[in-house]
Amino acid sequence: MERNADSRRPTPYVRPGMRPGAPRSIAYQPAFWCGLMAFVLTYLGLMSLLNYNVLGHAVHDSFTLMALSWRQGSLSLINGENYPYLELAIYNGQYYVSFPSVPALIMLPLTFIFGENTPNTLMTFIYLLVSYMAAYKTCRVYRNAAEAMRMALFMVLGCNMLQFSLSGGVWNQGQLTSFMFTTLFAAGITGRRRSGWAWGLIALALSVGCRPFQAVYVPLGLWLLYQNLRGDAAEGPGRTLARMAPYLVVPALIALALGLYNYLRFGNPIEFGHNYLPEHTRDPDEPMMGFKYVWKNILNLMRLPRFEENRLVFNEVQFSGFAFYLANPIYVTCMIMTVVKAVRRRWDTADTLLAAGMALHILLLLMHKTLGGWQFGARYLCDVIPMMLLYCVRWRGRTAVWEYPIMIFAVAFNIYGAACFHLMQGGY
Repeated sequence: MERNADSRRPTPYVRPGMRPGAPRSIAYQPAFWCGLMAFVLTYLGLMSLLNYNVLGHAVHDSFTLMALSWRQGSLSLINGENYPYLELAIYNGQYYVSFPSVPALIMLPLTFIFGENTPNTLMTFIYLLVSYMAAYKTCRVYRNAAEAMRMALFMVLGCNMLQFSLSGGVWNQGQLTSFMFTTLFAAGITGRRRSGWAWGLIALALSVGCRPFQAVYVPLGLWLLYQNLRGDAAEGPGRTLARMAPYLVVPALIALALGLYNYLRFGNPIEFGHNYLPEHTRDPDEPMMGFKYVWKNILNLMRLPRFEENRLVFNEVQFSGFAFYLANPIYVTCMIMTVVKAVRRRWDTADTLLAAGMALHILLLLMHKTLGGWQFGARYLCDVIPMMLLYCVRWRGRTAVWEYPIMIFAVAFNIYGAACFHLMQGGY
C-alpha cells in the first residue's frame, strides 16, 4: 500500500519504486553508468560535430573576470575597462559583473592554474553531468534503476541546457550552476541521510546565488525538512522546529554573505547589478521587470522556428525564446501530470508547494523585459525543470506509456536543434 507523503515519520517520502534490499549507492547500479555513458557520448559527439574544444575558454566569461578582481581585492573589475560584449553594470563610474556571484566562486580556484583562460566549457559540461547524477539519485528514490536513468536523461538531454552546455559563456555558467544546485537540492532533501538533507538545503541556497528566483522553493525545502525530522504523533511541532535549526545555519550564512556582497557593491542586499545595465538605465520608463511584459513574452514563447533548405532556422526566434513546448517538453509532461494527479486525488502538501513555487517562478520569469538573447529554445524556463522532474516522479512508481513519445521527442529535438543552431550561429 502506498503511504501518505504527509505521514509522520523520520524517513523521506513514498518510494514505490524502491525495492527491498536495493543498493543504496548509485555507484553499484549499472543503469546509472549506462545513462552516464549515454550522456557523455552524446555531448562529446556534438562537440566533435561542431569542432568545439571541450577544454577551451569562451571569451564571454564575466565570472573569471570577477574572480580575478577578487584576487586583487576589488569588487569592481580591476582594470576599470568596459567589455562591450559582456553585460556589465555601471555604478559610480565603475564596471561590475551584473550577475549573482556564486559561479565566480567555482572559477576562483581555476584562475590560480589557468589565469584568465579558464576551461569554462569543461565546467559547463561538468555542471550538466552532475545534474544527471543528482537527477538519477532523485528519481531512484521513487523509481527503479532503469526508470531513474530514463528520467534523468530526459531532464539533461531533453531540454535547452544541452545546447547551453556546449560553450562556457557567462550566461551558460549562470544557468547551469543554478540547474545543478537545484537538482542537488532535490536529490539531497528527498534522500535517506540527514547529511543529504543538510547538503540539499545548502545547494538550494547556492542556487539562489546563481539565479535569485530559485528562492521560491525555500518553503518547499523547509516543509520537506520538517517532514523528514518529524517524530511520532505525540511530539509537538516545537521540538521538530528546534531540530530544524542546525540545518538552516549554513544556508542562512550563505544568504547573509550574498546580501552583504550585493550591499557592498550597490548599497542594496538584493541588487546584483541588473538594474544598472545600460539597457535598463537608458530608459527609466522601461524597468527591468513588470507585468506589462508578461503577454509579450507569452507570445514569444509560442513562436515556431521555420524550415529552410531542409533544416530548422532560428534567426527570427533566437531572442526571447520560441515554442517552449517543443524546446522543453517536460512542461507538457508536467501539465498532463497535474491533471492526472487531480483526477486521481494524488496530492499532498509537497505537491501544493511545488506547484505554487513553479507557477510563481514562471510568472517572475515572464515579467522580465526580455527572455534572454542569443539562444536555442526557451532557456529562462529551464530554471524550473529540476523541480518539474521532482513533481513528476514523486508519487508514481513507473513511467506511463504516454510519457515515452514526449521523452523521445525531447531528446531528439534538442540534440538536432543544438547542432543546427550552433552550426548556423557559432558558439560564444
